[in-house]
Amino acid sequence: MKKLIALILVATMMLTLFGVTAASADDKVYEFTLSMHDPKTTANAIYIQSWIDAIDEATEGHVKITLYDNSTLSAATDIGDNVKAGAVDIGWLYTSFYAGQFPLTDVINLPMQGFGDPIVSTKVLWDLMDKYEQVANEWSAFKLLMLYGNPGMIFASCDKPITCKADLQGMTLRCPSGGITDVLTLWGASPIAMAPPDMYEAIEKKNIDGYVFEPAGICNFSLQEITKYYTDYPLYDGPFALIMNLDQWNSLPDEYKEIIDSLSGKEASLGAAEAFANDVVVKRDVITEAGGEFLEMTEDAIAELQADADAYVETWIEAKTTDGFDAAAYLADAKAFAESYK
Repeated sequence: MKKLIALILVATMMLTLFGVTAASADDKVYEFTLSMHDPKTTANAIYIQSWIDAIDEATEGHVKITLYDNSTLSAATDIGDNVKAGAVDIGWLYTSFYAGQFPLTDVINLPMQGFGDPIVSTKVLWDLMDKYEQVANEWSAFKLLMLYGNPGMIFASCDKPITCKADLQGMTLRCPSGGITDVLTLWGASPIAMAPPDMYEAIEKKNIDGYVFEPAGICNFSLQEITKYYTDYPLYDGPFALIMNLDQWNSLPDEYKEIIDSLSGKEASLGAAEAFANDVVVKRDVITEAGGEFLEMTEDAIAELQADADAYVETWIEAKTTDGFDAAAYLADAKAFAESYK
């Protein structure tokens, strides 16, 4: 919230400095829909709503965005297509639901490669976008408003704790799509891709033994009520993006585009990541109070899982390398950026 207030002040100063006021564009009110799969009470939704309110204030009510939460307007797995087609104006997209569509952005999705902090991963993503035009090109079908990492994804299980590779044998675990599905298979588990709103029922029906998720999301969908064990080790991050239909973006006068740009981008993304990270601190307490147990893995257990994860990364590098793109160098840059921010 502090970051958003600061951004609003900066935007106001810029508009005053350059003699631009919201009313100078025209008297038309531009109305847009925004869809996300989180409930309105979550930290992510509260942050997005504060961003919406900041835009409304800075444009003097000329740009109004209505938030539709809990997948009421679009399923999480359809956001990208619906925003591109114009059925939804603005969407909150989780890249892990779109296997293969954002391969370079998904570098922070690679399991056990040092990406487990949302603020660090957000900085890494924007650094990579600055250095590699191929990353920015992955978002060229949209107006990219925010891009940030989520908190570290962890194992969670209902009846049997997960503290080593042997524990994973034969387990059916929900996960997003992406690299984690391949690595879970290497670890001996059976992955099932599933959106968060469907997880509670799947656990109740014993269709899954557990899942890979982050602590804030676990509580956002009340999964702490029916989950017992949590492995306290961040496996990877997942990128979230706030995207807008290009035609709708281009329908706006330049004055309003400038205002929205001033309230979006890297700084707004870092604000979202910080809100996400802070929420995890709160939600870990909620999980513990509900009877959940956080478990540690030994160094040997981590090393065994790491070997399989690294083997997968070698196949990822080979698949992403082309005559004009060195995937190994790209991953090395991502890791170096992350290490510098830690």
